[in-house]
This record gives sequence, structure tokens and C-alpha cells, in this order.
Amino acid sequence: MRQPDSSHQRLRVFCFCLFSVISVCSVFGFLFFRSAHAQEHRTDASEVSRDLLYLAPDRIKIGPSDKPETLLIGESFTYRYVEREGWTVSPAGNSPQKAAIERKAKRIVKFADENYTLAPASDDDRATLALLREGDAEPLVTAVLWTRDELAEAWLPFLQRERKGLTRASLLRDLEVGDPLVTSVEPQGDSLWVALAHSAGEQELGLGSVVRFFPKTKQAKVFHSPVLATCDVTHLMTYGNDKVLLGTRRQYEGTILPCAGLVSLDVASGQAQSIGPFSRGIVTALGATDRVWVATDSAICGGAPEGAWHCARIVPKVRLAEETPVSNLPGDEPSGKLAPGEYEVLWANAGFLELATKDSLDAWLAEDDFRDLTARHFDAEPYKLLNTASGGPAPVRLLLKPGAAPLGGALLLRVPLEKLPTPPGTPAGWVRVRAHFGWINRAELQVTPVLQPLPGKETP
Repeated sequence: MRQPDSSHQRLRVFCFCLFSVISVCSVFGFLFFRSAHAQEHRTDASEVSRDLLYLAPDRIKIGPSDKPETLLIGESFTYRYVEREGWTVSPAGNSPQKAAIERKAKRIVKFADENYTLAPASDDDRATLALLREGDAEPLVTAVLWTRDELAEAWLPFLQRERKGLTRASLLRDLEVGDPLVTSVEPQGDSLWVALAHSAGEQELGLGSVVRFFPKTKQAKVFHSPVLATCDVTHLMTYGNDKVLLGTRRQYEGTILPCAGLVSLDVASGQAQSIGPFSRGIVTALGATDRVWVATDSAICGGAPEGAWHCARIVPKVRLAEETPVSNLPGDEPSGKLAPGEYEVLWANAGFLELATKDSLDAWLAEDDFRDLTARHFDAEPYKLLNTASGGPAPVRLLLKPGAAPLGGALLLRVPLEKLPTPPGTPAGWVRVRAHFGWINRAELQVTPVLQPLPGKETP
């Protein structure tokens, strides 16, 4: 009989060893699957949470006079208000999504029965906005929106908060003149109002700008205010004969932040000031019926610029139809059960939801971490859900005792922490905290918004 050669023997030995290794790994993988699964925190959780939990409407539709209703429409849900009936919330259906604004995109507008083109442009030294009548090769008028020197003057104080050694000279050398983006257009009498934002790539800057064009006289007036200096003006609505209301946000190198909230611009003086309870939020929609309607990333408010505002908070919730196991870690062994009812959703990943609960967990956290988390409000503001490039808020591990292994600690995100009295004998650098939260299996649960009236008249 022919004997197998050495190469065949080596191949058989290799296959046997490979099979053994795979078998052992499979066994250990099975044994440790639950533990590893409990620690899983998907890298796309920030995008999952944004899609599920960022529920602000981005446009307003006013019903006909014979059906007095106000619709505030978002990507997934519509908020409907009827006088004396209150609010209802329903799926938005196939409502068209708000189109992204393109860099230097021209805008064609109808004004006084004629078509006009708004043409933004920029170069290394300045940004402009031209108004052209349909069929004309040359603009009626061109407004200078911002120059390189104006950008350095306006942005230097803001940027020095993070870069202490930044000088005006170095900022002038490095900044890029941002492209103008037309965000809102509204006619008023013989004039045309235009609101502008700017592109937000690396080192790109712009100024919060509003332009009023007068096509008949071929004139333009640019409104700059210190209040708007580092803002994008995202919404514009004329109010009365001498006021313009503006919605704002700040966008710097891709990060979205609040700026001046809702701003009232006095046309005669050019002065602007933040109004209402909106300074901590980002305006997402602006409109009016018998009152002014303002939607922000966290709330919907109705009122008058010179008066009181009545607000309702947008709260993402799930309804549990039966008792549901709850854990301190997503996918870990249950630590208890939640009773049927509605629960606010604080964070999500592909398989689990983090809920606010009545029951609490007392644990330990390093004092430095607690101080840092408190300073940034635990990433609780809804607008922060939009900033997914960095992965969203950092997870926090609560420990069973000071210095315990962090991987065994409870996992939380966007959960408020209550500082408890420090027990005698606590090691230096540690604080005792309490948190009301728990993780449940996401399964087929649907997250839907609920509007909760806010106490007081000016607190979104």
C-alpha cells in the first residue's frame, strides 16, 4: 500500500489542530456570550438614538379658516393643535423631508408677480448675495454679507474660549470665508427679506446675516447685530410693521449648538435681542396664527413676542403593555421588572432602550467624573443627539464600590445623577450618587413623542 507523503501528514495534523481550536473557541464563546452581550455598546448607537429620539418638528402648516388648526410637522411625527381641544400627535406618513441646503445654491423666488434669483457667492476675502431679475445678465444689486476682517472680529472671543492662545493675526491667517446659504425668504411690502447661514467645514466661518432687498430701487440693507454674530439665521418671519423674528443656531466645524434662540430684530434701529424662553434651545420651526408658534429641539411654544409663552416639552416615550424585565446593563441579567405604563426613553441602540424609571440605583462615581458630567448636563439636551460624528455622549459606569472594576458597573447615558451625602470612611476622590434608569429589550416597541405642558409660562 502506498504510504502518504509528509506533506499530506502535515496537512492532516494542521486540519486536526484547526478543528480543535475552533471547537474550543466555540465552547468558550458560548459560555461567555451572555457576559459579552451585556457589555455591548454599538458604535452606531448615536445614530439609532438620533433617529428614534430627536423629534422636533421642522415646519409649520396653518389650517384653513374653516378648520382652525396648526400642524407642526417633523420627519416622523405631526403635532396638531386645535383651540380648546389641545394637542394630538400622529405619524407624519409620507410627508416630504426638509431638503438639505446646498453650498452656494441659487434660490428662485416669486416677488411682485416676477421671478428673481438669489445668487450667493464667496471668495478668499468676502461673501456676497446678488439679486437678479429673471432674464437679466447683471444683478439688480449685490449685498456684501461678511468680509475676512469682520469674521475675525466677531469670532475671536468665541474661539478663544477653547483656544486660549489664539490671536487675531493667527485667526485671520487660518480662517476660511464660509459660503452663504439661503435659509429663509419672505416678502414684505416692496421689499424682500432673506435670512442666511454659512457652510461649516474646517475653519469656515460666517456672520449671522439678514438682508432686506428693495428691487424697485435696486437697494439692499444688510443687518448685522452682535447678538447674531456667530449664529446661523435659520428662520425668518415678519411681525407687524417694524419687527422681524429670527430663529438661530450655531454650527462650527460640523457641531450644532444653540446660539441666540429666538431673536427680535427692530427694523428701524437694526438692534436685535433674544426673546422668550428659547436661549438654551435651537429654533427648528417658526410660524404664526393668532399667536407666534416656535418649535425648538426640546419644546413647542405658543405666545407673543412681547408677552407670555406657553410651552410643552417633547418627550420620547414607550408604552409597556405588561411587566418587563429591566437591567443595569443592556442585555444583562434582569435586576427587576417595570410595571405596565409609559416610560421616557433616554438612549437607544440596535437592541435595547434606556428608560427613566421610578426605581433607582445607588452607586459610586469618581468625583472628577461627576463634576465633568454635571458641567455638561449629562448630554441631556435633545440637540446633542444631532452631533453623531463623535459617537454621541460618553457612557458612564457606576461602580458598586470605590475603585471597583468599571466593566462590572452599571452603564448609563443621558441620565441625571443625584449626589448623595458622603458616608463616613469614603476614600478621597469618590462620591455617592443615585440614578433612576434601566435597560430593556427594544424588541418591537415603538418610540412615540408625548407633549407635556411645562410649569410656568417661560420655561421650555
